[in-house]
Amino acid sequence: MTRTDITTRTWDIKQIEAITEPEAREMALEHLTIKDHDVYFVDFGGYFGYSALVFAEGHHIHYANDYKCHHCYTVYEDDGTTHPSDTSSETLREKYISGLSNKLFTEEEIAAPLKEYGEFTRKMHYLHNYYSMRRDYVTIFCINPTEQQEQDFKRKTSSMIYDPYAFAYYDDAAFVNHHAELVDALYTAEAAMQESAEYWEGAFLHEMYNHEYGINWQADYDTLSAFGNVRWLGEDADLTGYFDQLNFNDVQCKAYITARRRYYKETENW
Repeated sequence: MTRTDITTRTWDIKQIEAITEPEAREMALEHLTIKDHDVYFVDFGGYFGYSALVFAEGHHIHYANDYKCHHCYTVYEDDGTTHPSDTSSETLREKYISGLSNKLFTEEEIAAPLKEYGEFTRKMHYLHNYYSMRRDYVTIFCINPTEQQEQDFKRKTSSMIYDPYAFAYYDDAAFVNHHAELVDALYTAEAAMQESAEYWEGAFLHEMYNHEYGINWQADYDTLSAFGNVRWLGEDADLTGYFDQLNFNDVQCKAYITARRRYYKETENW
């Protein structure tokens, strides 16, 4: 396929996601290795334009792809003027490299000490959504499956291994086991932060914003549910009941109260 063929063809997302690595290599304007992932820069023209396709171990990690259409927006200047965002190939290339460097990880990085809660959430997102695409799989998700679809699913997965971190079935038992080891390594890294008030204050504040704490009728329950399975104790429940369910230590309990004060102070003028 020539460059003209690529840029003049009308692509849809399914066609792009179905591209194999040999095809991406042939189509690419440039190839880079980012965090042990192969990234191919391809200009599809039209809506998707100059894009970044991500591969690992020969599999298309298309959930991690980035496209020109993700970066087309209106820029509002202080003087009231507006203009389209810069979507030149040079600018997009810099954005793709920066973004992928932030959301892709090597296995060594997964097990490395954590600096802050946002790093933990990015790594966990990577393990659930990107790393899990390194092998062919059968997902457990299907909206309103027919009886025939349910039968086909049972037949396909009858001899496969379930991976609870991918919500999918695989033929490769070693891959499933290693995936679990990486998740365990990340939880071990977080466990090492149990006595870090700064880490937990940041973690709780992050989830308070995520769950719109100030206008949420079950704010503490929703926020704390991000840190483990908790049972709803009612609207006027004391925080101690949730802290006990999560086995929080004194550092974590105090950090939650501090984070709540910070949240209200930061949002008082909203």
